[in-house]
Order: sequence, then C-alpha cells, then structure tokens
Amino acid sequence: MPRCITKSPYGIIQLQKEHKEAFVLHWIAMITMLIDHIGAVFYQDQEILRIIGRIAFPIYAFSTYLGYKYTRNIKRYTYRLLLLAIISQLPFMLAFQHYNLNVIWTLLASLLVLQLLDKTQNGVWKVLIVVTSGILMELSTMDYGIYGLLLVLIFRYTEGFVMIGAHLLLNIADMVVSQLQIWSTVATAYIAFSVHKGASFRSTVPRWLWVSFYPLHLAILAAIRIMQQNGTLGIFGL
Repeated sequence: MPRCITKSPYGIIQLQKEHKEAFVLHWIAMITMLIDHIGAVFYQDQEILRIIGRIAFPIYAFSTYLGYKYTRNIKRYTYRLLLLAIISQLPFMLAFQHYNLNVIWTLLASLLVLQLLDKTQNGVWKVLIVVTSGILMELSTMDYGIYGLLLVLIFRYTEGFVMIGAHLLLNIADMVVSQLQIWSTVATAYIAFSVHKGASFRSTVPRWLWVSFYPLHLAILAAIRIMQQNGTLGIFGL
C-alpha cells in the first residue's frame, strides 16, 4: 500500500491528521533535544533541562520504526541513516567531549535489527539477534545502546497500555544507569494514545530540517563550547 494512503472513507481527513501529528511531534523532538543538549553541554547542574530532554528520544525511536515500516526503499533509508551517523560523529564528540558513538548509530543498528527479525522465522534466532545486537551496541558505546534498541522494538511490537507499560518497565530497569529516563515514558504515552494508528509520520516540517537538525545543532553547540574554552566569546562580551 502506498505511503499515507488509508482505507478509511475519511482518508483525506486522516492524512491531514497524520501530517499534523507528525509536525507537532517532529518539532517537540527537535526542541526538547536541543534543550537537553544545551543542558548537557553548558548547564550540567540544571536537571530540569535534562528532564525535558527525555521527551526527544522516544519520538526519534518511533519515527525510525515508522520509517522502516513505510519506506519505499529500505536500502536508501539505511544508507541515509549511515551517512547521517558519519556526518554527526565529529560534532557529537566535540560538543560532548567524549568518543562514544552518537545516537544515529543506535537508530541505524535498530533499523538493521528490524530487517533481520522480519527475515527470521525462528523465535530462538530472533532472541539471539536481539541479545547479540544489544551487547555489540553496548560494547561499541552507542548512545542509548541496548536501551534504544529495545525501545524501537517496543514501538514495533506493542500498542496502547502495553506499549506504555513495556517502556515503563524498561525505564525502571534502566534506573541503575539514569533515574531521569523515567520521564521519557511521557512521550510514549502521548504516542500510544494521540498518534493515529498506522500513521506514516509524514510531516510538513521540511525534510532537510528534520534530517540535518541533529548534526547541525551539535556543530553549533560544539563551536560555542570551543570558543568558550578558548576565551573567544569574550571578544563578543559573552
């Protein structure tokens, strides 16, 4: 079935609703991610910024699943994520000053796992794929790691209250790493009950903005941080 085409007699209305839902969620994801990263880079003592930032990742994880579900060309979608992960790596390292892999690698790995799972019929092999992939993601220091993979799978295989409950349990298990992550369940609750079931997540937000926002804002934050450390900002009275 072509992307965004519904079987409902009110298909046009549903399509408009999908665009509106995606538009709102895309902006929420970008703005909350920016707030989170500003907090992580410049205001580590302001916990509220990190709490707000927990909203972003579930939306990106959900959009990755929907991208896989509705893309017309899975290879092109995969290569696009790969290119974005490569482009984002240097700004990511400069902004946060560590050598971990950025979150696009996590979304890319999750996308590959989705492809493998749908090509595998044996349940045992499916579990092995998820476990092995999760371990490799952790060893390679991907941002969010196995947590990110499991969240994408939650969006793939659950709905409604089950989706919220599964994410809540995941967050409880993750509290040994981050107690703030529990707030990300809010985003999943919104997705579970406010996003049209079967939405393709097409949006009126310009694609170039949605795609480039991650590396672009990281590059800007990295530049500001470097200038701040070098005292260059003092020239501008900052």
